[in-house]
Amino acid sequence: MKHFILLFFILISSLTITAQQDWEFSNSTPQKLVKSHFYFVEGSNRDLSIAVFTFESTNLSPKTKKQRIVQLHDILKKLKLNIDNVSDRRKGIIERNKYILTQKEKSIYLVRNNRKWYYSKETVANIPKLYNKYVLGFTKQKSKSSQQIKKELDVAINDSVKYKLDLSTPYNTILSHLVFTDDSLFDISKASQCIDLSKVDSIQALDLAIKLKQIYLATSRKLFDFEELSRDTFYLDSISNLHRYWPNKDLPELYLEKIGDNWVYSKNTAALITSVHSNMFAEDAELIFHFSDKFKELAAHTDLQTIGKLQVWQILMIIYFIVILIIIYLTNKFIVKRLIYKLIEKRWKKNLYQLISSISFLIALNIIHNYGPSFAFPIETQHIFLQFISISKIFVSTLLAVYIVNTLVVLFTHEGSFDNRFGLVFFLSLLAKVIIFTVSLLFVINALEYNLINFLAGLSIGGFALALGAQDTIKNFFGSLMIFADDSFNAGDWIETKDVSGTVEKIGLRSTRVRTFHNSLVTVPNSNLSDNNIDNMGKRIYRRYSGKILLDYNTPQDKIEEFIAKIKEEVESTKNIRKDFYMVYISNLDKLGIEIMIYVFFKVNDWDQEMAEKHRLLLKVLDIKNKLGIEFAKVPIFEGME
Repeated sequence: MKHFILLFFILISSLTITAQQDWEFSNSTPQKLVKSHFYFVEGSNRDLSIAVFTFESTNLSPKTKKQRIVQLHDILKKLKLNIDNVSDRRKGIIERNKYILTQKEKSIYLVRNNRKWYYSKETVANIPKLYNKYVLGFTKQKSKSSQQIKKELDVAINDSVKYKLDLSTPYNTILSHLVFTDDSLFDISKASQCIDLSKVDSIQALDLAIKLKQIYLATSRKLFDFEELSRDTFYLDSISNLHRYWPNKDLPELYLEKIGDNWVYSKNTAALITSVHSNMFAEDAELIFHFSDKFKELAAHTDLQTIGKLQVWQILMIIYFIVILIIIYLTNKFIVKRLIYKLIEKRWKKNLYQLISSISFLIALNIIHNYGPSFAFPIETQHIFLQFISISKIFVSTLLAVYIVNTLVVLFTHEGSFDNRFGLVFFLSLLAKVIIFTVSLLFVINALEYNLINFLAGLSIGGFALALGAQDTIKNFFGSLMIFADDSFNAGDWIETKDVSGTVEKIGLRSTRVRTFHNSLVTVPNSNLSDNNIDNMGKRIYRRYSGKILLDYNTPQDKIEEFIAKIKEEVESTKNIRKDFYMVYISNLDKLGIEIMIYVFFKVNDWDQEMAEKHRLLLKVLDIKNKLGIEFAKVPIFEGME
């Protein structure tokens, strides 16, 4: 009988296992959804790519979905959810198309969509917070715990009581390593125990512990937040399903793993520390970190060891670099500036002074940034300090780029000249500055560790909206570019369009100012000028004059021929009249007299010179007429046409 009962239980167990192995994904009811979730997360059936289909549609990445589906499984396990008590009905459950899984945590609920049940979007969004609460045991008093966590490292370092090595959690291991590599409690043998030594000898382990600390001190990006470090002794990475922990996913080479009861930096990390260290330090790391030794020696002669949260030697280093910056500023202002203004041509003075000042400050900031790791502030303070230096370098580099553009403008233009060449250079310089400021802004955002992709997406949407609202301005802006590029007219030219006629006074980036012959000032949008025909009277090489003179019919023929010959001689002898083409002939026999046509081209630059040359020519014609004793017709007619 006993054997029969044992056989019966074995048969039932095998049927149960077979049923589990043959389970197919289903979310037609709340119970089937939860069973599918657990089935594809646990044991040999694990397939997270299927399990994530229990989530309602979200914008999360596949990797994040897999991480959260495992975390939700752990949360429900902690809440002791009994799957058999979950309803197996399709609908009509408590609330319309909504089902709360457990009364212990009402924020975890299912929703029904297209006859299928899913974990709601709100539930998915709350998983990290719920995981911290139920699995990791974080309290809700975030502000209090945050302050406490931030103080723990300082307490451990400054406490006179000897700190105890603790490798029980990822948090304690990271803290122990930082504590025992700090000057006040320096114990490199204990710090090296935070690293897996299976592949390295003891001497190399000591070196790796120091290099790992130097890596943390040298990066300007935030490596980790002490509040976020895991305190879970049994932490399990949701992706690899192993006891591994990455303090920062941006440095995948550096991670901890659990060996026995202790969390230590992995053997792979130990193998890669030297490589990461050499890539991070362009100069000799020993030279950089020994730089602070002289300040530590100075501080050793004082009674004070700390002022506030900073050690005396750190304050001395800060003062040292501040003094260097002040000396650079004073040297530039009172020595370099005076030399430049005394020796260099006026139009180059300001630009050259700005270039030298910005270059000298940029060199100083690079030196400070290179020696920044030797300040050895607490990790979070060190991150803020290096971030500040990085942003300062971006700011000074931006100024330097702008000053270079301004210098090029001076190089490619002439002082006091505002022709089209100046306009084109000015336009290109403005475009270059816009690009410089945009790139600098992106570098600052990246240095502040904001999501650059989200910013660019918002910028593109904002730019599109701005472009729609400023179509006319943009059109005029590019109209200016066309005017500058085509060199269709310059300031001082006389132009004629269908709408305006006058002298150009100024060509701006949005509009052009034209002084009409009524002495009024007309402002014309550049888009109108670039889209219409422009008759540039100022571009004429010659200015035409066509005049008619009526001689009396009683004038002898020989006198007429002599009159015409004398006028031609005058045209030939006049400097500012075109010689290769002109006409002086009898053009018509009018009822009032004999019509003589004078058709010449003046080689002058403006209207005033044209009128002066015309005035001089007509006076000569009158002089020739008087000398020859010729009479004009009783109603003489003079006509001129430009």
